Amino acid sequence: MATFTKTVQTALLAIQSVAASSVVISSAFDMSAKLGGIVSARFGRRAVTAAGAGVNIRIEVSRATSGDNTWFPLAIFTSAFAACEGEAVSGTVSAGTNIITVASTTNLTIGDLIFIDNSSIANSEWGRIKSIVASTSVTLEDNLVNAQTGSTIYDLAEIYAPVSIPEGVMRIRAVSDGSLFTQAHAVEVALMTIDGIA
Repeated sequence: MATFTKTVQTALLAIQSVAASSVVISSAFDMSAKLGGIVSARFGRRAVTAAGAGVNIRIEVSRATSGDNTWFPLAIFTSAFAACEGEAVSGTVSAGTNIITVASTTNLTIGDLIFIDNSSIANSEWGRIKSIVASTSVTLEDNLVNAQTGSTIYDLAEIYAPVSIPEGVMRIRAVSDGSLFTQAHAVEVALMTIDGIA
């Protein structure tokens, strides 16, 4: 049976805060020697007020090894933009645990995807609420990767289904078009490639 060699590449868009009404374009990643792969994207809120229009996260591919007039959308994810709930994390919540203490759980619901906005954006993360103790805490389905101190949780986070990259792609990039999204937000776009078959 054939075995695929796979590599988790440097993120197309490492987790980052994007200013309101801004567009961020990643560097192009060379896919010419790859046999395809998958790309995945996540979106998080960093403010509670409505944002005017959604962010369009575009995964774009090119049939050419250079030049900027051959980009085509492979997938487009459009975020929601209604007002969301934000709650400060109480004290320090340790990495490796899944209970986040908060002063209020108003408008939070079991099953909600949340973005845990750390003051150091690289330590932010996403989670899904498994259970709630009213006005005390939320329990996530999975443990935290990072300690969360001085963080805020926001609902209406989004995690999109991974997209397969066809074998014929020469380059790939990600574009986060928040030109009409009037609030700061977070994005992350990750890439895994198939490098060969043994």
